[in-house]
Amino acid sequence: MGFPRECFEHPVLSCAKVGSDTDESECHLQISIFFPELQATFAVSQPCGFSEQRQAQEVLLSFVTMNKLISRRQSMSLLVTAGCATISGCGPGVVGNAWAAIPVPNNDTARIRAIVEAESARAGTQAVQFGMWVGREEVLTMTLGNSMTTVPATTNMHYRIGGITETFQSTLLLMLAEQGRIRLDDTIARWYPNLPSADKVTIRMLVANTAGYLDYVVDETFVRDFLANPFRSFTPDELIAYSVRSGRVGYAPGTSQKYSHTEYIILGQVIEKATGQSMKSLYEINILGPVGLKDTQFPVNQEIQAPVLHSYIEDRGFYEDATFHNPSWAGATGALTSNLHDLGKWGHVFGSGQLLSAASFLEMIAPSSVGKGQNRADIYFAYGFIYANGWLVQNPNINGYTGGFAYNLATGTTIVVAATKRPRPAIDPAAIHILREVIKFVTPATPLNF
Repeated sequence: MGFPRECFEHPVLSCAKVGSDTDESECHLQISIFFPELQATFAVSQPCGFSEQRQAQEVLLSFVTMNKLISRRQSMSLLVTAGCATISGCGPGVVGNAWAAIPVPNNDTARIRAIVEAESARAGTQAVQFGMWVGREEVLTMTLGNSMTTVPATTNMHYRIGGITETFQSTLLLMLAEQGRIRLDDTIARWYPNLPSADKVTIRMLVANTAGYLDYVVDETFVRDFLANPFRSFTPDELIAYSVRSGRVGYAPGTSQKYSHTEYIILGQVIEKATGQSMKSLYEINILGPVGLKDTQFPVNQEIQAPVLHSYIEDRGFYEDATFHNPSWAGATGALTSNLHDLGKWGHVFGSGQLLSAASFLEMIAPSSVGKGQNRADIYFAYGFIYANGWLVQNPNINGYTGGFAYNLATGTTIVVAATKRPRPAIDPAAIHILREVIKFVTPATPLNF
């Protein structure tokens, strides 16, 4: 069965009554969700007596769990009810059966290795860690270059993962909401009554970056203070103050979207205050321990567990080792350290929603920001990461470490890149560049579109 192209623009959750308006026995409630990565709509049809919206949505959202099945390298097919009858402008209301073939990623290890080697050299990297998995199965892990002079980089070396921490943070937040320990629609006035618009900014807005708080990282005073002493320890309240000291906001809460470290700093503080536990403890109890991420830690200082991949910067006008520069400027949202193997494991757990209910996972990846700021249906900011052409992506840059972390919803593929740089590199940041070039080969139909 073929469908109009407009049916394949972005995920859609919709409900509609079909059948008789006068005879309840002939009336059905059709609930549908469209998955662009599968180019298919999963649909459930129930009698109109089954009218509780929450129950109806749960029936439909259970289909999200099918994503957990996509963990094999061979081709898979699922029998689904396909169509787009309830999507506005998408056809005559016909629902039929169709087979949706799960695409298979290109996993030629020799070709992937050649791409990583070529693009790492082109960028001017000091060291590179690279890994690719499909589901839980490792396709390739490799390293290039040296951590330090005469010390080759290895795949078990640890490093700061920066913004990849946000995938942990958003997962944790939704887990806590499911546990009833935090409510996403609560405003932050309870914990930060003096912040601008505190009575209008919700926890959900913070994780979606739609609260409107200015990003302190681009504040001139913050930049000057950080560069003056990269070993300085910043408190969360100090970081928030850089953003709000002028009393200005970027936009009214909920009306737009723009990435802001400030909002994730506030979110981390709100989570700690609401639960009475530290982010370190919450991560360890809810994620790191249960998932078995033994090489992922939440340091309370600037230390990194051995063995360490060293990083380098030129931010102060000269080339220097930045490995142990203080990461407190990134707060709890960039605090984690990890290694290639743990991130490969986390990619599958995160990207297939294994720690969340189907409803929470769908909310986390949903296109709720589309139409706000620069977000489009094919590339938008979700909860702590970018949805880009079917990939869930983070591209951190912290204290000389650049990263690329991506999970493909259609194939269950995880790709992780970490890179450090030589003096005056040709391409900086290098990791996202390498990731982008590899994805062009792995899923040529859905390259990164940023």
